[in-house]
Amino acid sequence: MPLQIDSFLFILRLLLVVLLYLFLMQVVIAITRDLRKTTAASADAGNRAPQTQGHLVVVDSGPSNILPGTRFALASQTNIGRGPTNTIQITDNFISAEHTRLWLRNGTWYVQDAGSVNGTYVNNQPAREALPARNGDIIRVGYIQFKLTQ
Repeated sequence: MPLQIDSFLFILRLLLVVLLYLFLMQVVIAITRDLRKTTAASADAGNRAPQTQGHLVVVDSGPSNILPGTRFALASQTNIGRGPTNTIQITDNFISAEHTRLWLRNGTWYVQDAGSVNGTYVNNQPAREALPARNGDIIRVGYIQFKLTQ
């Protein structure tokens, strides 16, 4: 009987070591992927300066440290989030790494949540699917409210 318990515990230890190495491998893969995205985004930003198509003006900053009245320039494709690859990078605990996507198509802005935890809203309507937004509409990203301006 003690031989079976010893071999069982040995197998469990081996399984734990294998799972630990698999976890560490996943962490290294994720870090490498993020570094490549950051490098590619930095190279793209250095090669071309996006034209400003509009602005987001902070109306209510909620619990963040962003001052109301702060203006963020919008390119024709804009991503908002905490991550380094976003067009508008906001370091706030209620903003996800990739929070919101905005894009301009045929003169109309479209807003869509990128699977964030705290959501994206256009005039208090959830933007789970792409929603059109007009000049003067309020876009809420987490707890920060922006006004869309041209």
